[in-house]
Amino acid sequence: MKTTIPVDSGDLKGAVRDLLKKALTSGAVDAVYVPLQVEAGAVLPALVTDPARIDEADPLAPVMPINGARALAAITGKKTPAKIAAVLRPCEVRALIELVKLQQANLEGVKLISFDCPGTLEVTDYHELVQAVQDPQASPAANWDSGPLETIGDKPLRLACRMCAHPLPGDVDLHLQFLGADLSSGIPAAVADGFAQELGLAGEGEGDESKRNAAADRLLSARLQVREKELQAMTARMKSDGGFSGVFATCIRCHNCMTACPICYCKTCLFKTASFDHEPEHYLAAARRKGATRLLSDALLFHLTRLNHMSTSCVACGECSSACPEDIPVGAVFSLVGKQVQEAFEYEPGRSLEEPLPLITFRENEWTEVGEGK
Repeated sequence: MKTTIPVDSGDLKGAVRDLLKKALTSGAVDAVYVPLQVEAGAVLPALVTDPARIDEADPLAPVMPINGARALAAITGKKTPAKIAAVLRPCEVRALIELVKLQQANLEGVKLISFDCPGTLEVTDYHELVQAVQDPQASPAANWDSGPLETIGDKPLRLACRMCAHPLPGDVDLHLQFLGADLSSGIPAAVADGFAQELGLAGEGEGDESKRNAAADRLLSARLQVREKELQAMTARMKSDGGFSGVFATCIRCHNCMTACPICYCKTCLFKTASFDHEPEHYLAAARRKGATRLLSDALLFHLTRLNHMSTSCVACGECSSACPEDIPVGAVFSLVGKQVQEAFEYEPGRSLEEPLPLITFRENEWTEVGEGK
């Protein structure tokens, strides 16, 4: 149903905090997953059970230290231990849906809360703004009529956010609808009937859907233009001299991208075993055979294996690029390959729990559909 979350004196963060407190005190949930403000102005995700600690929450902070789907997978596993509300950005929701389908997370007893996402900063950029101006809140009340956010202060949004194809959440239990709304006195929201009753929210009118749709169209159009430009540039780079190996030439095989990725879920990863720790003679033999051999070896195999493993489920959150110490555009590569793979299977990751994963779904004619096996 449609409702409005009351806002006092334009304090959007306070309004969301009050809502989360009500969820805890009413017994609707036992815990809330939400970012908290911690030492030195940093924001880190946390699982909160004490309503008083919600006063430290910053659910709309323009920063995403981790993709929250990783945390929800750890919290819920095969069975959710309690009733949990999770405040997630759209890309986090989509990644979580993929993990549920991969049997790495569970939504039983979980209430998903999301919002129209204006984008996030890199963690270091956000922290610098906190130190400089104390409160660099990316207000969802930004003037969407003049175009989507590209910067906050003097810091650019993460590239993954500037080229995000899904800035609005799909099917969640509570959707805070900032786009196209006058937020001075209330936040329009779409909420599941049962959850609304538990929170004491009353149904209200539909609001100005035409204004919201127009704002959403402007946002998506701008984001898709950036996305197309970036993917074209990456396509050209992949086809140029050096190609794939050139893009990853500076990779130090730290595995940060894999650690940050919400979809890389394997408990025992081949690349975290001794499989690639060769005997000393192996390296010398390779050097003699080729004249020189790269160290550490197998970096390209690592990235190719990851692409093969999770390209159908990549939600383009960009956490891999953010985690890379060498500033390799890992996210752009995975978005490009993911787009091609997902289009081939007519699959959109995170769209629906009911949509089966392509790689575990047998279709007798799927090879002939892509021109093979005639």
